[in-house]
Amino acid sequence: MDIDFILDYEWVVHSVIRKFSGYSDYEDLYQVGMLALVKAYQNYKENGESDIYE
Repeated sequence: MDIDFILDYEWVVHSVIRKFSGYSDYEDLYQVGMLALVKAYQNYKENGESDIYE
């Protein structure tokens, strides 16, 4: 796994979290968002046939 690539897109997680400003625990949302980003990175295939439900 390329951790630098994932950290380059950390801004996307922060961008989505901002939309949930009423939620009190930012760190929980951040953790779930980063896990989703890692999962998306792992499942991505360049040919466009990514397995969404793996």
